[in-house]
Amino acid sequence: MESRTRKRSSLNNNEDKISMLPNVLLHHILSFVDAVQVVQTCVLSKRWMNVWKSHPYLDFNFETFSSLINSDYYEDEMVNFTDFVNQVLVRRNNFKAIKISLDLCDHTRYSLVESLIYYAVKHHAEEICIDTACRDVPIVLPRCFFNCESLRSLKLRIDGGIALPKSLGLPSLKTLHLGGAQNFDGKIFSSCPNLENLKIEDICLDTIEKFNIHALNLKSLEILNWRYSRIKTECKVMLFAPKLTSFKFDGNTPLLWSEVNLTSLDDVNVVLHRDHYRYDYRFYVDEDEYISGEDETKGGFCLDLLKMLHQFCSAKSLTLSMNIIEVLSKVPAALNKHPSPFSNLKYLKLKTDNKDATLPAHVLNYFLSSSSLLKVCF
Repeated sequence: MESRTRKRSSLNNNEDKISMLPNVLLHHILSFVDAVQVVQTCVLSKRWMNVWKSHPYLDFNFETFSSLINSDYYEDEMVNFTDFVNQVLVRRNNFKAIKISLDLCDHTRYSLVESLIYYAVKHHAEEICIDTACRDVPIVLPRCFFNCESLRSLKLRIDGGIALPKSLGLPSLKTLHLGGAQNFDGKIFSSCPNLENLKIEDICLDTIEKFNIHALNLKSLEILNWRYSRIKTECKVMLFAPKLTSFKFDGNTPLLWSEVNLTSLDDVNVVLHRDHYRYDYRFYVDEDEYISGEDETKGGFCLDLLKMLHQFCSAKSLTLSMNIIEVLSKVPAALNKHPSPFSNLKYLKLKTDNKDATLPAHVLNYFLSSSSLLKVCF
């Protein structure tokens, strides 16, 4: 009798308990893997044959796909990948899609991006994430995309450009990541009334003189890869975001402000790359601040940088790359002329890989003059 009980217990321990879970839990588990791996689960058992068809998280990753097929030619892989994506979309039987993403680091077909966006909108997706390249023509968003009420998160990072409209009209959108967009004035952000997180990356504004960010509910803003080779010399940013608490900037030229009010800002992170010095950099200073000779270019750059940093005067935490400290240290007269406005500053964090890095005394005194209890961290 005891041996039968042990045998039955042993059988129970070999049960496939994962397959017994409801679809909602299986979908959550599968949300951490690629669409190819999700589809492959159909061979496990009868229970799994149709699970992938109702899976609401569709992550199409070309690198994962190409690693599973044997082909010596990229074009063949691309054709097979496109066919795979289309087959998955067709066979899903109109189930709701919560998230649809495409990760393809190399050139992709315009039609594939368009069909994915169209499918996502039609099936009330809450998140769209597209990271790819399309160098033939800029991606044009299909008409059905506008006024999509279900969309909460959108990432469009396309090497080659996105042709943006004057208005997005996405009432539920809270998170937007835009990369590769070309020559738009930024007014589209005001058409997303609930936008809270905005990341702008590697954009080209070589014909734009004023870039507008008007977002009443914006809390976090990142402007990354701001390069003078892609930004018009006179381009200025007009920012109106009364609830903004976090700002991150990464570029090789200072951000020039037009109108800005950042009184609610707490955390600021600014990275300046080493290729910031340019022989053609304009001398953007007053006559009485003139710095002659070889320091003229550095002086103009420094003052533009100071004007940018001074707009963050309400920040409690300020993170700077050591390249910024290097620029500030070059022109001590400019620091005396424009005293530190950081009266709320508690933490100054310096980003460096050099363990022996130090903060020059006159730069340290510049920050301490407005915040005597400042803590400096490397």
